[in-house]
Amino acid sequence: MLLTADLLLNYQRCSRRAFLDLYGDLNQRDAPNDYLLKLIQDSIANHQQILTGETYQKPSYRSGDWAAGADATLNLMRQGVDQIYQPVLLTEQDGVTLISVPDLLTKQPGESVFGDWIYVPTEIKLSKRPKQEYQIIVAYHTKVLAAVQGAWGETAWLLLRGKGYYEVDLWEAIPRMEAILEECLATLKNDQEPEVFISRSRCSLCHWYSHCYAIAKADQHLSLLPGVTPSRYLQLQALNLTTLESLADLH
Repeated sequence: MLLTADLLLNYQRCSRRAFLDLYGDLNQRDAPNDYLLKLIQDSIANHQQILTGETYQKPSYRSGDWAAGADATLNLMRQGVDQIYQPVLLTEQDGVTLISVPDLLTKQPGESVFGDWIYVPTEIKLSKRPKQEYQIIVAYHTKVLAAVQGAWGETAWLLLRGKGYYEVDLWEAIPRMEAILEECLATLKNDQEPEVFISRSRCSLCHWYSHCYAIAKADQHLSLLPGVTPSRYLQLQALNLTTLESLADLH
């Protein structure tokens, strides 16, 4: 199994989305809506603006060929290139290939398998806030990078739009990342598809929205009722109130 940082990010938002991204029928995915397309365009423009005037190299490989990308990245790291844009980092853990593609690797003094230098990761985000889910991904990049270069870096960064660099507290973020990573791998290795739950604020940009909504509507899932949040749904489950009929029986 292959686990990418994008898959781990989506797992933090919705375990069902991560499961469907790995095992779902791609023909059932929604096309990107106009708002999502604008976000993608804005993110590309943000990257271009940040990289203007920067000196960097980017590994050359055929899209989707992770092994070739990792080899090309290793060549750049061995050369001691000062800055690498969107490198491909691979390591194995319990039969799973962990794939990391941070936006930037920056060379710093230190000791690694490559010589008297190490690399530290930076993730470029369109957001102005250092969201916890982003910090978890930076910690994931740090973990995979440490396996590749044979040394842990002490710093890792988010580069936020209009706010500049934000240093991620790795001492706090890495243990949380490891716990989330363990949960994610357990979910993705399980044959049981996570339960559907419709949350308009979370689901509106997801390419599985129509697929999940159809299932929820057919099942008359309680998440379609106004005011049924994930936390309230857990409370209802604890009371064995999981259907419209069981709720109606209360009256």
